[in-house]
Amino acid sequence: MCGVEIKDLKNALVSFFCTWGLQLLCGITVRNPMTLVFFAAFFYIGRKVQNGKRKGKEVATIVSLILAVTVSFTFGKNAVAGFDSSLFRLLGTGIMLIGLFFSYFRILQLIFGIGVAFGNETETKNYSAAYHDDRIVFVISAIICFLFWMPYFLYEFPGIMTADSIVQYEQIIGVNSWSNHHPVVHTLVIGFFYRLGLGITGDANKAISFYTLAQMIFLAMCCGRVVICVKGILGNLRGALPALLFFALVPFNAVFAVTIWKDVPFAGIMMLMGCRLITMAKKDRVSGVDVAVLAAEAVMVSLFRSNGWYGFLISVPFIIYVFRKDVVKIIAALLASIIIVIIIKGPVMNGAGVTQPDFTESLSLPLQQIARVLVNDRTLSREEKELVDKVIDTTYIHELYAPDFADNIKELVRAGHPEVIEENKAVYLGLWIRLGLRYPADYIRAWFDLEGGYVYSDIPYEVGNIDGIMPNGYGLVQTPLIGGKAVVKGKEILIKLGSFVPLYGMLWCAGAYTWLVVYLLILILRKNKEEKIKKYLPFAILQAAVIFTLLIAAPMVDFRYEYGIVMLMPLTVAICVIINKAEKENLKLD
Repeated sequence: MCGVEIKDLKNALVSFFCTWGLQLLCGITVRNPMTLVFFAAFFYIGRKVQNGKRKGKEVATIVSLILAVTVSFTFGKNAVAGFDSSLFRLLGTGIMLIGLFFSYFRILQLIFGIGVAFGNETETKNYSAAYHDDRIVFVISAIICFLFWMPYFLYEFPGIMTADSIVQYEQIIGVNSWSNHHPVVHTLVIGFFYRLGLGITGDANKAISFYTLAQMIFLAMCCGRVVICVKGILGNLRGALPALLFFALVPFNAVFAVTIWKDVPFAGIMMLMGCRLITMAKKDRVSGVDVAVLAAEAVMVSLFRSNGWYGFLISVPFIIYVFRKDVVKIIAALLASIIIVIIIKGPVMNGAGVTQPDFTESLSLPLQQIARVLVNDRTLSREEKELVDKVIDTTYIHELYAPDFADNIKELVRAGHPEVIEENKAVYLGLWIRLGLRYPADYIRAWFDLEGGYVYSDIPYEVGNIDGIMPNGYGLVQTPLIGGKAVVKGKEILIKLGSFVPLYGMLWCAGAYTWLVVYLLILILRKNKEEKIKKYLPFAILQAAVIFTLLIAAPMVDFRYEYGIVMLMPLTVAICVIINKAEKENLKLD
């Protein structure tokens, strides 16, 4: 796979079990950055000792086994005590035993230079990639994803609906007026398929499933698009197989595919736009079709999430610079996108009576930081206290303040006088700056508690652990088409594996994807003399810009907010691979 040898795969597998055993023994979570350190260290040791002498292997095996058994039975019970299932406790003890055995054996290998069984293996045979029609790969990949997600759809029928979903449904059926707080474009799409389903079935529950199926098909097609894009980058289908496995088998993708959230179609649009930028990067000159499709995708990215709009705007200068050979076409397409979005968000929505999110909604972080100062009972001048009191009643602020959730404070502001802030923006900006300069530690801590999960992996939060339809008065209820204890338990175990298996657990952390994007940016900028590599900059900037908006404005750490970045991960990894390969082999990219 992309030149990876069998011995490297075996080395990675052994290193994985070493990591897992130590993670369980140390009592750290699978998202702790130390798991990456463990894996890298043991993989490095494995590389070092692969061609060592074979003598002494038997003794090392016996010593490692004795040490592993001793440590496992001494500390194993406490290490797995947190598991609520006897099966998981038994499995955890077994994994710890295996992991410790390999860990001790690797350390002895390093000390005494003992070779490993595959140290003298011959080089694996290099297979030239057979030709595969991209259309066939696309269709098969999309079908595989759809089929692997289908059991979740049947169990969650007609789809998972949370509070956000119900709010959008209320707009569709006319209970509430139209609002762009949840993108009205997404609400209209839901409404289209809902009415289609209602016209065919006459049942509201079944009608919801029409949208869920449409979302699954769209996301599956986006996954197929990414698979063929990865194939094109790496030059063979085998290299794209991990991308397909990630999309089809990682459980949170199936859960999100059947959840009625704006974040899911937004992720799909991000995937399409990312693929388009990469397709353009591989060409010497871009075509009219390229810029037209890019413009359409930019409009959709901007309309399906507000931070998508800001991410696109930040990316614009980089897109113009990288594709400056076709600057007229690029500027025309991007300018058209911007104008269309402004018209839709302005005159069109205003004329249709669609309300925009209030100003308070954009103040999650600054409100949280000022609230932290108040909760810590810091000293405020009389003038500063008067400014605060004009907006909110601070009587219950200690009870309402939640470090990792900004909505409580925003609702406190809405219950008070948010118009005072809107009418005196400069005054309250000055208040925010003064308090920040006086109490920087409070501000930093408030930021980390609210947004830290986007940069640090070892912060617990649930991913994909949602079920059914939120109680409502509209007759929408979960009506599983498959069920039973086996189905329920199977789904529970699949979701829990994200907090049980090291390295794999990193896939369930928003922070891990953030640092992958940072790593890609470093690779691109470090190789800034290579024009072919520089062309991937807009792809990286688009992701970085969306992440940046989360770091300064997200109301909480939620994996779904970064789902667009998550679904671009296979492309990000593929570009990192070819840049590193080019650097290693000192070759120019094609």
